[in-house]
Formats: sequence, C-alpha cells, structure tokens
Amino acid sequence: MERTCFICRGVNAADAFLTYHELPRRTGGEEFFVFIDPGNAEHEVPLRELFRRIISATRLGSPVRYLRGLVEAAGELPGAYASGSHLSDSMILVALRRGAEIYLLRNRRIEPVYFDAASGAEGGLETFSARREIGITRPGRQGELFEKSVEDRFILETVAMTPGEHTLLLAPSREFVKRHRGALLDSVLFPAFEVPAAGEVMLDTNAACPAIHWKSGAMPGRMHQKRKRGVDMLKGSAPIIAGAAALIIAVIFIFKPFSNDERSATEQREALLTAENSVPQTPLETGREAGGGEPASARQVAVEPSPSAGEGDVRRLAIAAGWSRKMGGAVTSSPVVCGGRVIFGSRDGHVYAYSSAGSILWKYRASDGVGASPCCAGDRVIGADYKGNVFCIDATAGTRVWNYQAGARIVSSTRVEGRHVIACTMDGRVIALDIENGERIWSQTIGESIWATPAIGGDYIIAASIDGSLVRLSRDGSVIWRVAPGGTLHSSPLVMEGRNLVVIGTGDSHLAAHSLQDGSPLWKAAAGSEIRSTPVSDGSRIFVGTEEGALLAFDPLGVEIWRRKTGAPIRSRPLVLHKAILVTSYDAMLSAFSALDGSPLGRYRADSELYSSPAYHDGRVFFGSNAGLLHAPLVTLTEG
Repeated sequence: MERTCFICRGVNAADAFLTYHELPRRTGGEEFFVFIDPGNAEHEVPLRELFRRIISATRLGSPVRYLRGLVEAAGELPGAYASGSHLSDSMILVALRRGAEIYLLRNRRIEPVYFDAASGAEGGLETFSARREIGITRPGRQGELFEKSVEDRFILETVAMTPGEHTLLLAPSREFVKRHRGALLDSVLFPAFEVPAAGEVMLDTNAACPAIHWKSGAMPGRMHQKRKRGVDMLKGSAPIIAGAAALIIAVIFIFKPFSNDERSATEQREALLTAENSVPQTPLETGREAGGGEPASARQVAVEPSPSAGEGDVRRLAIAAGWSRKMGGAVTSSPVVCGGRVIFGSRDGHVYAYSSAGSILWKYRASDGVGASPCCAGDRVIGADYKGNVFCIDATAGTRVWNYQAGARIVSSTRVEGRHVIACTMDGRVIALDIENGERIWSQTIGESIWATPAIGGDYIIAASIDGSLVRLSRDGSVIWRVAPGGTLHSSPLVMEGRNLVVIGTGDSHLAAHSLQDGSPLWKAAAGSEIRSTPVSDGSRIFVGTEEGALLAFDPLGVEIWRRKTGAPIRSRPLVLHKAILVTSYDAMLSAFSALDGSPLGRYRADSELYSSPAYHDGRVFFGSNAGLLHAPLVTLTEG
C-alpha cells in the first residue's frame, strides 16, 4: 500500500499526541490522516472530543465541505475562543488525499516547511507552486465573529502532488525548525530517506510532528485493493474513545514511493562526463555492477581554462568515468584514504573499505546508519553511527577494537589528535575518548546540538553548535573562548594556525573569521546565501560553497577573489587538488575549477544528489551519492 503521511517522533517528547491514519481501498481512493498534540494537559479533554468528531464525521462528497465542517465543530467546543485555547496552543492537522490532490487543515501554530529533493529548494509552503489557500467560511454564511475567530486559528489549503520527490514537514514553530534544523535535514528532509517499517522517523528533538512525503515520476495511481484502519494514542495518553473502541490499536503506516517508475538498472549505470564551453554531455558505461572493472574505452573530455589563467595554473584537467559500487543505503559520509584503502560509511549501517581498483576489502557492521565520515589514526579507523556509538576498527581487518555509547545521535565526523578521539553529539556535547580503549576522558556541553565536525590541533579543539556558538576548548575540555559568528552553524571550522585564523560559514550568509588565540572577530565577508559547506585553504586562498550554489574564493583578509556558480547547493567540503578545486553539489555534479581565477575545468555527472565530499587517491576522486553509490572517476591534471 502506498502512503504519504508519517510521524516524526521526538525521542524526548511526551507521548501525549493522538494520530489516526486510514488508507484508500481502491485506486484513486482517499487517504486520511489526523495528528493532534494538545500541548499541555489542560487541553486534552476538548481535543479528545475534537479527535472523536474528526474521525466519526462522514467524508462523503467534497473534501472542502468536510474540512469546513470540522472547523465549525471545533468552534462549538467549550473554551474554543478563549485566550490560550486548545485551538491556538495545540497542533492540529487533518490531511485528506484524493488521487494527486492533498487537502490540509491546520491550525496557525503549525509551521510548514517545504523541501524539493531535486533542486534542494527549501522554504514555506507558499514557495510550492501547486499550493492554493481555500476560504474557511462556508459560502452563504454570515461573516460573524464566530467565523472570523475560526479563520484566525485555522488555515485550509490544497497541494497538488507534482512529479518528483517532495516533503512537507508540519513543525510546531519556526523556532523548533531552527533549533533542530540539523536533525530534520538529516532524517526528514533528506532526499533519499525512507520511512521505516514502524511508520515513524525518530528525531533527537523535544517534540513530535507529522510530515507528508511523496516520490514519483508520474502521478500516483497504482494502488492496492486493500484497506487498513488504525488509531494511535501513544503511551499513557490514549484512553478508549467513546464509540471508537475498534480504533484502539496504534497504527502508523510506512510511506512507500507513489511510483514504481524508478530508474532502470541501465540508467543507473550511466554517468555523464560533461565540460563547459558547450562540450556535449557524453553517456559513459562506468562498470558500476559489483565486481565490475574499468570500462573498455573511457572517453575523456578536457577543457582549456580561460586565457586569464596565469603561470603555474592548471593547463588541462580531464575526468573520465572509472568505476562505482552500489551500497545498501545513501552514502553521505565522505571517503577517507587510510593506508591505500578508501574507507567510508553508508546509511545501510556499514563502514566499507575498498581498494582504488574497486575491490571490497572489508565491511564493518555498525548499530545504525553511518552518516559521519570516519578518520584514520595509524592502523585504526574511528567512526560513529546514528545511535551514538563511537567505534574503533582495525584498518587492515575491519574488526572492532572498541565501542563507546555516547547516548545521543552523532552526525558530526570524529577527529583524532594524539591519544584523544573527539566526537560531537546532537545533544550538544563534545566528548574526548582514549584511543587505546575507548574510555571517556571528559565531556563538555557547548550548545543545543552539534552538526559540524570539530577542528583540532596540539592545544585546541574548535567546535560549533547549531544554535550559533563557536567555541574553543583546551585539551582537557575547558572552554577558552566562545563567540557567535552569526546565525546557525552547520559549517565546520577551518583553522589556519600560521595566520591566527578560525574561519567558518554562517547561517546569516557570511564567511566569518575569528582569532584563534582569543576569539575576537577579524573580518566577515558576504557570501550571498547561507553556508553549510566547510571552508578549505590552499595556503593563500580560502574556498567555500554556498546554499545558492556558488563556489567562492577569498584571500586570508576576507576579500573575495572570484565566484563561480555550480547550479545547485554545495553542502560538501571542496577538495584542493594541486591547483584545481573540485566540489560536489546537489545537482549530482562534480565540478572542477582553477584555484587561481575560478575558470571552469570540467564536470562529471553522478547518479543522484551529492552531500559527500570528494577525496583523491591514486589518480581517482572518490565520493558517495545519496542514491547509495561510491563513485571513482579518473582525474588527470596537466599544470603549466
């Protein structure tokens, strides 16, 4: 059965919400979803009555007429229009889908967040072109205070399900989205995500909220001839509703894509090698099947940089299709090279090691998906998974050396300096572990949640929290300084010790530099949009990507040198490769530019959107895709 609606369940949330999900029993039938969170105990009684009325009311005929009737029923409940009533302080959502049309009734407290996986576009529901607001008052009724009060508390709208992959998150507030942005992006708005069998997505948040997700190449239509009904009144807040005893069993159904019209295996094997200056895109066989080798004849495309490229710059860069391998889940982890092995994590719950020729050397089974990038420490690999396990693996055999349970989700990559393993958690802690045995040395809370990977050196640890704090810690975990560069911080810090710089991208659309010594602000350069990419440096320039899809180059004083568009958001760390800069972007593209002047050198098209940062080894660039492939195209550079 195909579904759209599911619950984003906060692991720290009180189980006080009510939900009901009913599926269509025929093609083009009706899907019905209800979510109510009272907000506080005082609102539970009237909202249980409203819940009962919503489920028991007939839905025959016009969906708009039915939903308008629910608003009128809500207004008839005692205390509906008092200040701080259950209609204004709670979360109420009713979603009704008929075919490709979704009707949404929500109270105004709910904050909708729309996400388009293909473009990376994100915004309010008003940014969705297929959305239309509908008047709540029934035609012909008097516009009295009652109707005005209802309109002040509810919004009725319709959304057409267009082809593609789209998510609507119905969040409790803008503040909730801002505070938990990292967890929401990683688990709900992520384009390759699938709802697990339990019908819930677990979040490290303090609330629960509903979401609607669909993925289709065509409008939904092939529906199974089966119907299931259920109600969920979760753990301790769900006594039997009078007249609805059959709805006691808690059921939240799994979403599945609306269309089986996915790419064929042949299409998934194709890579496009493209170049600027109107060089045509050329489909190439890349040997992506397990055990596949190099293609028999991989054609190359090279692009001459613009005449402004100076002495010593890259003269030519060619990218040729090499090999790729399919994992069981998205590869958002960035590969690292350890002793000639290419090592990375996957959301299928494994850490993999491959040779540069594409042979699998070992795989390690973690406790959950692995989105964090591993790091190397001699003959050991340190990684972390979504359940909060930090683990040490033997780099040769792929066997576990030790495991530490941090107690909270980890998306930030681990780092090693001396005997210290540094890991950051989504509940805002920086943790130091002993690399020999995994025992905790210290733990320090720096903010609400940590998405960024820390930068570490001989006497410092620089970490950033999503609530906007950039913090320097000593090797014993003491806070040396704390600053707020601006907005939320998803970008990981770059430290340039010789220049006394800590550089980081900000949520308020800047690249900011602070003193490594005391944290004092040194400069702040406008980027044009939010930065989640991690800045890198070749010693004389700083390179970083932006959410509007621009790759920027600055000098160490914050002066912009050049700016180049890639076409889609950049959420990865650029790769400095000799005198070229390679970067992955959300439009499935690996792009290469001259470090000197930003002139385009070449591009390679992957199979799907890219979060994973590129790594170079043995003539190849390695990076993962959101569809679960590890790509390894060949790269050849000729310098002047």
